Amino acid sequence: MGQLFHLFKRLGSVKALILDMDGVLVDTEPLHMEAFRRYLKRYRLPHDDAFIFGFIGISVPDNMRLVYRNFFHSDDEHKIAQAIKERDAIYLQLLRETPLKPLPGIEALIEFCERRKRPVALASSSDREQVTTIFENLKKTSNGRFDPDKIFKIVLSGEDVRHRKPHPEIYRKAVRLLGVEPHQALAIEDSPAGVQSAKSAGLLCMALKSRFVAQEKLNEADVKLDSLFDALHYCKQAM
Repeated sequence: MGQLFHLFKRLGSVKALILDMDGVLVDTEPLHMEAFRRYLKRYRLPHDDAFIFGFIGISVPDNMRLVYRNFFHSDDEHKIAQAIKERDAIYLQLLRETPLKPLPGIEALIEFCERRKRPVALASSSDREQVTTIFENLKKTSNGRFDPDKIFKIVLSGEDVRHRKPHPEIYRKAVRLLGVEPHQALAIEDSPAGVQSAKSAGLLCMALKSRFVAQEKLNEADVKLDSLFDALHYCKQAM
């Protein structure tokens, strides 16, 4: 009860919503995992589902470093960078080939914020090309009805900051550009790194539960969500 009281009190002062992209705006985790799977298969590197699922919640560069240490016993950053480019090219092709839709509840939540005159921003650790490709996909799949370029007042990618999540830089930059204080912004994340980034920057943070992430790893969030409709329900109660 005390947690909900604190949540509603914080929500009452929220003036902006900031969304993560992968796993919040759209479910891209299966495509990320498939990209890694195809990369490993290309080089005949042994792997199973448990190994692939172990990549979830960790940045692509860190995952590729893990691959190189495990299979090549190497920390050669030049080779790792080339491998990342190769894996990302596979991922981009998957993004172009696979019709994407916003996660259930996200459109209603965005519409609510728009009616309440709360700007909506996006803060993603993904590269800018991946963000752009996903935006184009969502617009195309919806026949222009869902156009992220028109929805988001601010769009930040991992290339817009020096330090990616879990570092708080991307959220600090987002609130600065939105013209609000950190405590006046609500972040929705689905990964431990994202939650840590938002909370370290001083934001209120809701964590969307995922089949890929153990719930206890999201304990730093102010509240956990079974779906984005839960976020909408909380916001309607307080904003």
